[in-house]
Amino acid sequence: MSHNRNSRRQFLRNLTCLAASGSAAAFIPQLRMMATALAGTSSLAGYKALVCVYLAGGNDAWNMLVPHDGSRYSTYSTSRGGVYNAASNPGGLALANPATGNAQIITDGNDGNGATNQYFLHPSLTNLASIYNQQKLALLVNAGTLVAPINMADYNASAANRPPQLFSHADQENLWHQANTTANSSLGWGGQCADNLLTNGANTQPIGQPNLSLCVSIAGANRFEVGSSVVPYQISSSGLTALKGVCNPTCNMGANNANARDAALNALLADTYANDFAGEYKNVFQRGRDLYGLLNTGLTGTTLTTAFPGTSLGAQLQMVAKMIKLSKARGYASRQIYYVRFGGFDLHSGMFSANGSPNDHAGLLTQVDQALNAFWNCMGPTDVNAQSEVTAFTASEFARTLQSNGAGSDHAWGGVQMAMGGAVHGGKLYSNGLGKISGFPDQAFNDGVMTFSRGQCIPGISVDQYAATLAQWMDVSPGNISTIFPNLGNFGTSNLGFV
Repeated sequence: MSHNRNSRRQFLRNLTCLAASGSAAAFIPQLRMMATALAGTSSLAGYKALVCVYLAGGNDAWNMLVPHDGSRYSTYSTSRGGVYNAASNPGGLALANPATGNAQIITDGNDGNGATNQYFLHPSLTNLASIYNQQKLALLVNAGTLVAPINMADYNASAANRPPQLFSHADQENLWHQANTTANSSLGWGGQCADNLLTNGANTQPIGQPNLSLCVSIAGANRFEVGSSVVPYQISSSGLTALKGVCNPTCNMGANNANARDAALNALLADTYANDFAGEYKNVFQRGRDLYGLLNTGLTGTTLTTAFPGTSLGAQLQMVAKMIKLSKARGYASRQIYYVRFGGFDLHSGMFSANGSPNDHAGLLTQVDQALNAFWNCMGPTDVNAQSEVTAFTASEFARTLQSNGAGSDHAWGGVQMAMGGAVHGGKLYSNGLGKISGFPDQAFNDGVMTFSRGQCIPGISVDQYAATLAQWMDVSPGNISTIFPNLGNFGTSNLGFV
């Protein structure tokens, strides 16, 4: 079938007007989904999903996890300029040390010293403290981008010993998404893991049916989920929105404008195009339409009994929960990787507010705590029933300086991340000391070994180790781990053991 140039131009002009009006805006992410491979029966046992919760802006992680014992707390408090007080110490960044018995206080179950090495979580993280004490949440201490293990002498000896563009939001976020320090890489570690899992049969849709990407983003385009073959499928936290003015995906032909437009669209999509760009655009467009048809009815009919907070992060994780429930019920894939994003952590000022604010650090962490707690409960046996099959983990480009700038904190390096799930070996701290006290950084300024003059901590464990541990839990082929994480061999272990 062929069409003259004028008819194509007219259709594309009308479609452009439709998109410009905003009615097709939610369809655009679907156009990014491209065919990746023929689907078949998975050779991977069971179902597993990773959920990356990206805390954009650089979370001040050293106020998320604080030493509780007297000596180390005193060092922390001094480095942070004393306990914040709106009237008497507005520039202080330290949190008050809670009294013994407070629910915030946690014990490092990996230190081998009983209750000797205690810490406390930020007062906003009450639900996550409870999940930690249920041994389903682990804390990764002093993690960050690294080429190889280094100390201050190594750092000063050569620029080659340290990652490029330290303290830059965009660059460090890319390195976290890549899990290696090759600055010009265009692929993310999640996408490369999905490439391997796809090859191993993780997509379980029958041949000839639309195939949902193993990578699904609820937060738009991101490098983390981009693979050589896999392109992330994007969906908003409110779900799918249909193209207007045509049928979705097909309709009963009759004498009305929608059917006429639908017939014209289907005719164009059935055409053969000599131009490669036009041909691929047609394929991607059709792919998006097919995926709408695959997901829309099931997603609309998927309900959850768990109440999620009405926040941006809460809505994103609620959509992840719906997608997991639907994917398990329909058998879309045996492995999935999700991405959500929550910003506002670049708190050079306003880290504390006198009367409390949803945008200060306490307010942001409250939203993280409530959303992750709802997600954990939703994965439980009375709702999605997938707690042991789903691992959520945080990432953020860097932590902040221990030293106050008078109103907040500035860009630093190593920080604390969290991993949560039924398969997580929680109730423990993991670090370069494998949870021993030696792995928690000395928070005194300029200690000459691991801490800079403003309290920036050189990481003790690398993003590579953190990510590779999660990749191995997902059953990425052992032979592909070193390819996805090329610097992993520079470190003492390739698996931190937290999952």
